[in-house]
Amino acid sequence: MSFARPLFWNVSHWAEYALYALSALTVILFLAGIWWRVRKWRIGQPEPDSPSILAAILPRLKGLLSFARLKELVENIFFQWRLSRDPYAIVMHLAIFWGMAGLFLGTALATIDQDFTNLPFDFQILQGNVYRLFELVVDVSGVVLIVGLGMAAYRRYVLRPERLTASVNRVSKWDAFPFLSVLFLIAVTGFIAEGLRIAEGFHVERRLRLATAADPGGKLDVLENYGMKERLHLLGTERQEVEMQRMAGQEQVFPAAAWAPVGYGLAKLFSGLSLESIQTAHQVNWWAHALLAFVFIVSIPFTKAFHLLSSPINIFFRPAAPPGRLPVTAESGVAEIGQFTWRQLLQVDACTWCGKCQEVCPGYNTGFPLSPRDVVQRLDSLLIRTAAGRGANGNGKAPALHGEVIPADELWACCTCRACEDVCPVCVEHPRLLIDLRRHLVDQGQVDEGLQDALMNLQRYGNSFGQSARKRAAWTKDLDWAVKNAAKEQVEYLWFVGDYASYDQRMQEPTRATARVLRHAGLDFGILEAKEQNAGGDVRRVGEEGLFELLREKNFKILEKAACKTIITTDPHSYNTLKNEYAGNGQDSPLAGVTVLHYTELFEQLIAGGKLRFDKQLPHTVTYHDPCYLGRYNGVYDPPRNVLAALGVRLVEMPRNRENSFCCGAGGGRIWMKDTPGIEERPAEVRVREALELPGVEYLVVACPKDMAMFQDAVKTVGAEDRLKVVDLGELVWKAISVGAEAKTEA
Repeated sequence: MSFARPLFWNVSHWAEYALYALSALTVILFLAGIWWRVRKWRIGQPEPDSPSILAAILPRLKGLLSFARLKELVENIFFQWRLSRDPYAIVMHLAIFWGMAGLFLGTALATIDQDFTNLPFDFQILQGNVYRLFELVVDVSGVVLIVGLGMAAYRRYVLRPERLTASVNRVSKWDAFPFLSVLFLIAVTGFIAEGLRIAEGFHVERRLRLATAADPGGKLDVLENYGMKERLHLLGTERQEVEMQRMAGQEQVFPAAAWAPVGYGLAKLFSGLSLESIQTAHQVNWWAHALLAFVFIVSIPFTKAFHLLSSPINIFFRPAAPPGRLPVTAESGVAEIGQFTWRQLLQVDACTWCGKCQEVCPGYNTGFPLSPRDVVQRLDSLLIRTAAGRGANGNGKAPALHGEVIPADELWACCTCRACEDVCPVCVEHPRLLIDLRRHLVDQGQVDEGLQDALMNLQRYGNSFGQSARKRAAWTKDLDWAVKNAAKEQVEYLWFVGDYASYDQRMQEPTRATARVLRHAGLDFGILEAKEQNAGGDVRRVGEEGLFELLREKNFKILEKAACKTIITTDPHSYNTLKNEYAGNGQDSPLAGVTVLHYTELFEQLIAGGKLRFDKQLPHTVTYHDPCYLGRYNGVYDPPRNVLAALGVRLVEMPRNRENSFCCGAGGGRIWMKDTPGIEERPAEVRVREALELPGVEYLVVACPKDMAMFQDAVKTVGAEDRLKVVDLGELVWKAISVGAEAKTEA
């Protein structure tokens, strides 16, 4: 018979019964806490695609049949892949997660071995080589957990990054202290219990050797004196005698001890103690370990530790819709916490307080009164008070959501760039929360004066400039051919130009350059001229849902008549709206089956298909800014870079590029609003300074009309007009074509 894991060594009958009773109580309190949490979410409204939590489960489970969805869940839940941009954080979190997982699975297996196989079936799973592996895995898991906890403590209490420092809200550097401390003590007391158990084995082994030397038949007496029969009291009589004979005949009582390296090392330290001291210390430590574990489990639903459950739950319920499609439930906005949807309240509850959203927020980093972390935490605090039926002062009335909890200036500071949402390790959709709150302010008429003017212009003229619709195609007058009117004649490519590319004087030449490129490539394209209305993406994110629907309806009518197969646009905001929102949200759309392309994607296709060739390479050093609505909203990162590579320019990336790109500050209607008093520096100015620090860069290349407007102003503000030129990608492409044509002419 092979050696096996000792069962309840040095634990009396009453202690066993007390342990089972406490286990049952712990489970009851834990489940009650979980129900309290779920009740908080259930005060929310239905989601557009999921009226309730239960209704959302089955579609998500079916989604697991998709390899891509399953891969995403495994990466984000079990391997924390959304932390991959922060190597220190991902190593720390993986160490804590897998260390806890290893110890939990070890405890679960030991429980099964004790209560579900040994007692009813007189069989132990943990014996022989299985026991060896078990001991090693549990020890390694404990060490990994302690390392992870040490990394967390070092970062929080020594490095102290700003996003983890104390604030005027609920977040403090000490919030994680109980969580880290209890986990650390659980791991340490577990190792001590193991070391004391093995140390007792050393005593037995030494006494057996002495007894054998004096009397070869005296081993059973030694085992009897050391309480071995008490240890085996759960075994049947025959099994007990066989086990006693086996143990008496072993050369080493605990041959698996070396497979528990930490416990084995501690046992060496404890081996100098008397047997009575070891047994007493073990009993005290055993109870401390058990009570710490019970306290931790019970505390999970009521403390920050709940993110161990809420975070993977929130990732599981992450919507399958594209990030650029904004769900709308309350068209008049959110005025009370219960008007958010159940999934939004789950997201608020899932926040880990890590502050990564704050760290990348362009508003926070340039002095605007906005921290996405603080907004979510204030909402969570209000949610807890609301669910508990008490107000801020225990008077039964919660503070007002608008004004007291979330001031209006914080809501208007958001650029809706999705940097916060994209970096969030648990998939909290911060912009959606803020937009729902903005919608209430718009409904109440509480908007910035500049924004109010823009919204009135959009309603009256269909554009934010307040210009006549007849002037929308005025930029075409300087072309040496007539651009087709797609509202009147059939075209293969419909160019949805957008407001800034049509009306802003700074953008009209880049718009003409793009038109020349399209004509040079031989494309059959046209524009809607006066019939085109603003696509409404920024209008929707400002919170004016009614105006968005009006603009969409007008565009629907003309797009239905145009009946094109491909729509192109130079404006990422229009691109996102046409691609993700005109065809979505349950609306019948004339864009069903229509391909929507950003002009960088079209240029890439034309180059790959040989319709755009460049006989002369451009000798420039450039950097490229990723527009938020092209990159983070739609994942278009490579096409503009591939076009630049085809032009032959030398691309020097800014430190923050691709999904880490720093917003220009125009999105979410910010381009229409007045500057907030007291800001340190506009986001566009920060970005321009970043470009200026790159060696040899002549051009800041953009692929968005709003970027052109913001960065040209910023270049002037920082006094860098002679060092850096802001240029549209379409201009560079046309320049390469023109240079090549001139070279051929000269030849």
